Amino acid sequence: MYAARAGVPFAGIGKRSIPSELLPGLPHTHHALDDAREQAELFANLWEWGGPGEGGSGK
Repeated sequence: MYAARAGVPFAGIGKRSIPSELLPGLPHTHHALDDAREQAELFANLWEWGGPGEGGSGK
């Protein structure tokens, strides 16, 4: 979803390429429920994000 919202190619997109302010504040534990919460927070952050130049570098 980040690539589509930021207008960047899907190839090479990973957690490191997402602006830190969009990343969830939850720890990545590899426990299913925790990881689902982490993904939900990331999705919500991306959904509310206005795109590059509005609360994220877009890099």
